[in-house]
Amino acid sequence: MDSRQDYKPFTPQSNGKLPQFSSQNYRDQFVQETDEEKLDLSWLGGVLRRRLPVMVAVTVGLSALAGSAIFLTAKKITLEYEGYFSLLVEPATAEGLLSKQLDNTVAADLAKINIEGISLVDYETQIRILRSPRMMEPVVKELRTWYSNMTYAELMSKLSINRLSYTKDGKQQGTKILEVRYKDTDKNKIYGVLDKVSKAYLEYSLQQRLTGINQGIKFIDMELPKLRERVEVLQLQVQKLRQQSNLFDPQLEGKSLSEQAQSIRGQQLAIQVQIKGLRNLYQSYEKLLKANNPQGVLMTQGQAYAGLLGQIQKIDSDLSMKLAQYREDSLPVIALRKSREELILTATEQARVVVMGTLETQIKEIEARDRAMTDSQNDLNQKIRNFSVTTRQYDNLQREQQVVNKSLSDFLAKREALRIDAAQQQIPWVLINPPEIPLDKFGQPIAATVKHTKKQLALAVILSGLLGIAIGLLVEVLNTVFHTPESMRTATRLPVLGVIPFTKKNQRPRPARARKVTSARSNSKSKVEVLEPLGVTPTVAMQPGKNILSDLDYPFLEAFRSLYTNIHLLSADRPLRSLLVSSAEAKDGKSTVALHLAATAAAIGQRVLLVDADLRCPQLHAKLGIPNVRGLGDAISTDMGLNDAIVRAPNQDNLFVLTAGQIPSDPIKLLSSKKMQYLMEQFQAFFDLVIYDTPPLAGLADAHLIAAHTDATIMVVQIAKTDRSQVRKVLEELKISGACVLGIVANGSKKSSGTYRQRPIGLETLYDQKLSAMGTKNQN
Repeated sequence: MDSRQDYKPFTPQSNGKLPQFSSQNYRDQFVQETDEEKLDLSWLGGVLRRRLPVMVAVTVGLSALAGSAIFLTAKKITLEYEGYFSLLVEPATAEGLLSKQLDNTVAADLAKINIEGISLVDYETQIRILRSPRMMEPVVKELRTWYSNMTYAELMSKLSINRLSYTKDGKQQGTKILEVRYKDTDKNKIYGVLDKVSKAYLEYSLQQRLTGINQGIKFIDMELPKLRERVEVLQLQVQKLRQQSNLFDPQLEGKSLSEQAQSIRGQQLAIQVQIKGLRNLYQSYEKLLKANNPQGVLMTQGQAYAGLLGQIQKIDSDLSMKLAQYREDSLPVIALRKSREELILTATEQARVVVMGTLETQIKEIEARDRAMTDSQNDLNQKIRNFSVTTRQYDNLQREQQVVNKSLSDFLAKREALRIDAAQQQIPWVLINPPEIPLDKFGQPIAATVKHTKKQLALAVILSGLLGIAIGLLVEVLNTVFHTPESMRTATRLPVLGVIPFTKKNQRPRPARARKVTSARSNSKSKVEVLEPLGVTPTVAMQPGKNILSDLDYPFLEAFRSLYTNIHLLSADRPLRSLLVSSAEAKDGKSTVALHLAATAAAIGQRVLLVDADLRCPQLHAKLGIPNVRGLGDAISTDMGLNDAIVRAPNQDNLFVLTAGQIPSDPIKLLSSKKMQYLMEQFQAFFDLVIYDTPPLAGLADAHLIAAHTDATIMVVQIAKTDRSQVRKVLEELKISGACVLGIVANGSKKSSGTYRQRPIGLETLYDQKLSAMGTKNQN
């Protein structure tokens, strides 16, 4: 829940004008600083300081319990030792092994066969075989001659077989070495068991090697007839394919077919170009004939039609001359035109004979040639496709024949190599590390059982410390009180006006005789004892002695001076005339703060009236050592004059006190009466400052009634006592009542005197602006 409080800005009731600085100004600035304060680690440091005893106690207790358990467990651990031996189960290089057994030529040939494939080991399966009962029962029987209680289960529980590995390119790579380990409390037993096991494994490797070689030879003998038969079948298939396809050399025949296809494609392309040219010429002749211009067609035929063309040209010349001499309808012109039409008709017929006869015949002949070339091309393409299929079959047979021939050759070579290896009967497994137990630098066996006592203790201490811190933080969270003034400011969004230290020298003066009250406007040193409208008749004789502020601790006294200065600076333009001092809960120190704040203001020179408005449990008269015969309750409920109720504080010139008087049956009725409001106005008229001490705010309406008619309210919060929720609750109630909360006073701080701040926490910027404004005003 957001704890932001939207209180009514500080407004002195006496004049109704707003000052330039108020608690609202502070809250506006506080919002800007909130983000920075979230990163403040002072809270965590304070928690560590406050809860350090709890954290240390939990840490020490848990560490002691865990340490005891660790030591008891360590004493019960029995030391065991572990021995081991290593076996090379495969040759490091197959080529090196062959070069030792055969001459260099045969070894070089066999190296190409990848002989390593025959001796590859499935290490996981091999380890299971080595640990199997069939393999280990003979070893257990031999060990029983030395250790009668030895069983297969006991041996396997302490025997481990692992393949050594190494890291390559960030990945685990296995070697060709098996490491066998045995763990026991008896060192001699370790050597005896490992010796028997190593011999059994070497003997097993010899038998397994011979068995593997014989099985390899048998497998090769079974496969050789199949390979020979397959070779013969492939050879027959190749021969038959050559005969059927008349295939001698596939490469040469394929090249010949490709050249023929390319030649045909070139000839066909030339024919298509010729056909296109003739068709274009035919179309141009057609256009000339349609345009009635047979002369253009005949002129392309050379001198064959020169006579006819000459006659047409001569008639055209004569017609032009006649037209120049005669009219169009004359007989000479008509005769020439008729002769010309006959010649044109003859030329057109001759042109059609040329176009339709000669040119069409040529086009048909060339098209026939093109169709023949297309048929030839199709036949050749089909032949090429058939040849491709035949060639692919031929190539497949050839490749398969090569593979089978190579396999046959490899099997023959491997069979010879295996026979030679079986004849030599070499042991493939090598004991590269005999059974041994690791020794330290002093030659003593190193125990396999490691006691992590120190690490466990360190871990227990760390975990205990973390748990202690967690418990301390849990206690801090469950304890919902304020521990520092900064936490008050953060939770309430109000300035901390003062920090009151804890002191034991707050002595109580004895009852003294009261003195008359002078006018509020008169000098504090004046000896005039006649009052204006309001007078105070001495009712208690003042006893000689020290005043309220004497015999106080210096930090305590300075805290109230700082508190008064802070209040004065916040209201310098419009001074406060009335101030209510209250708290959320009882015994938070509100009466003490009200008393000493009034005494501090009086010592500075202000005429101060301290009113004990706590009509339920008054305390000021006891702190001052004055009687509580007549007071505020009597002044409200009766017609008694204020001169009979107000007394001067003992040995304090400017401090006047109005005690609570007799406790009424209904305090709310008196405090909410018009008489009470009238008296509050009278108090402000005749005194520079009126301070009201009220009952706690939580659950009571007394303080709210008075706060609504005072200039400002100060909340007293007891450090390490006042509950946060109660403070938030009463602040919400004050907001409803319309009270102006000026700030908070943190009471009961146990810090050293040098740590108290002389300004309200969080108000440095406001102070700087205020003091700057006051300095400028004084200069003017």
